[in-house]
Amino acid sequence: MATQDEANAILPTRTRRQKRSQTATLVLMGATPFVVLGLDPLHSEVRVFRDLQACQTALPGAQDYCETLNAEAANRHPSLAPKYTSRHQCESDFAHVTVNNSCENGWCGIDDLSICERTADGYYRPPFSGFLVDQSILDGTYEGSKPAPETLDDRQLQPVYSISDETLSSSGDEGQGSTYRSHTPFLWHYVMANGQYLGNQNLRDPVTRTKSQLAASTSRTFTGTSQRGGFGSTARQTMQAARS
Repeated sequence: MATQDEANAILPTRTRRQKRSQTATLVLMGATPFVVLGLDPLHSEVRVFRDLQACQTALPGAQDYCETLNAEAANRHPSLAPKYTSRHQCESDFAHVTVNNSCENGWCGIDDLSICERTADGYYRPPFSGFLVDQSILDGTYEGSKPAPETLDDRQLQPVYSISDETLSSSGDEGQGSTYRSHTPFLWHYVMANGQYLGNQNLRDPVTRTKSQLAASTSRTFTGTSQRGGFGSTARQTMQAARS
């Protein structure tokens, strides 16, 4: 049995050991949210840029790099953009007014509209409307790291598209009315080529998505005149999931 002097010598040591253990536990507990939110291997933060100028404004010290990122995203556009057999169906999903103060007296000029483009093989696709970049790539530019854009995979760099607010608000079939009926809304949203919702036209902050959501797929072709089950349906579902 330990003497009182021995006990007095042991207790401070044991107390210090317990305090160190408690401190380590608190540090780990405090680090857990950082691990989950900051270093989660299943999620990535991406930044969406409407155009080259938006990227250059965000990265004033890497304007040339923005040019190469934008050019590479545009190069990927033909192989990733959703394709439609019908201009009507494509524009029912994507056509919208791009300039809020345009369309005076209810008439819109062609330059004020975002409409679908025809491909060389006779299909229709939404125009290239910007690009997303993995936030870690952007952060690296401040330290001089600028990996060649062509070496980035689609989860790190890909084109984005602007879809009409009417498409995301609709739950029924399209196919009736004027081909340009969806040109009237002024609000539009960013989506990926796979239909993943990113945010509305005022999006400025980074967006967190799982890496599986960010995985781009090869161009998908939509046929017929119905939105139900098509690209619009996918975009609505992912928007609801993102907001829940």
